[in-house]
Amino acid sequence: MEAHREIREVTSDTLTISVPDALRNHRVEVILLPVDEDSEAPRPGNGWAAGFLERFAGSLPDFPDIADAGGYENRERLP
Repeated sequence: MEAHREIREVTSDTLTISVPDALRNHRVEVILLPVDEDSEAPRPGNGWAAGFLERFAGSLPDFPDIADAGGYENRERLP
């Protein structure tokens, strides 16, 4: 999959984007997401939105301990 990413300042209700040659004559999905004012654009390979881990760290409840399922079944050795 090839992706094209641009960060733009939106100053009106219309946004015009140039389509790279590799994406012409294909169905594409266009997604508009706000970029936080106090952070730079995410670095390639980072993958997480700014503040994601801080917002969700500790949000899962503590799960009860799992009871021991017992030992392994004793089987005859294969020849």
